[in-house]
Amino acid sequence: MPLADRGYLIQDLVGDRNHLQTFCELRNSFLSNCDMYGIWESNFPHYFLPFVNIFPEIIHLCAENYEPNQRAVKSPSGSILFHITPDSINQMLNFKQTQLLTPFSMKYLLDERSKLSSSEIARITKTFMRADCQPKEPPPFLYVHFNEVGKLLVDMISYVLGFKTSEHVDETVLVLLSAYSPRQPPAVKYNYAKFRANKMHDQLIKLDREGVFKYSSYIYHLFMYFQSESFQCPIKKLDSKGERRSVVFWSSVFHQVQHSPYSYCEFIDQFVYPVSCLLMRAPPPRISYDMQKTL
Repeated sequence: MPLADRGYLIQDLVGDRNHLQTFCELRNSFLSNCDMYGIWESNFPHYFLPFVNIFPEIIHLCAENYEPNQRAVKSPSGSILFHITPDSINQMLNFKQTQLLTPFSMKYLLDERSKLSSSEIARITKTFMRADCQPKEPPPFLYVHFNEVGKLLVDMISYVLGFKTSEHVDETVLVLLSAYSPRQPPAVKYNYAKFRANKMHDQLIKLDREGVFKYSSYIYHLFMYFQSESFQCPIKKLDSKGERRSVVFWSSVFHQVQHSPYSYCEFIDQFVYPVSCLLMRAPPPRISYDMQKTL
């Protein structure tokens, strides 16, 4: 549950999976040559960020300081804090694009869903749905009827698309499932960074009217990556070999994990307060950690 805001409108998608754990499992299966569906190669996990505690104030401050033409969040003095672009997202996630990726949009999915043949849908259901739950009717299908790999992919797809639920799986999701076959690399690799950047851009410029922002995880990680010198919490930018890591491993300050080393008050003190200082002309009032414990 979000720790600061209990409203429905401003929160990340909440699911049953621990996204950081899933990220690590997929990476390990790829490194051990056990990734029989090529999920890691598809670049899905690189856009699969851990959930964060939501502070609507930060998102609204970002919207107030957002320059649409430059696609950049700026400080009150005009300096750029970070860009909302595919390059900035790939950079912080340490995703190195080595080939031309397929353009990706909701319009693309809607166009492709009408092209799914009955034989292709049958192949997808045979691969990703339980043998005892093979459908006799056309989509949508029930999430609970999918096998473990199918549920994992549906969860990831729903997270990437910003869906609030994965209870029903329609042709839109099946289009993305169709890229995977056992023991083969993904048939199509999509440009998820461009899709995500466009969605974030649209929501930032429409926030005042719609009151909704679904991608706080990306905003928080962009702050952590491009303004890392502003935070006093321990940041681990390099792995054991001295190579730069994806930002998801830099700090646990806002990872929602069961044994997080940070309390709610420490999260405010070590992340929310520095971000607020970057976005406001004058630093907001600060309550010390000891005083917060007393309160």
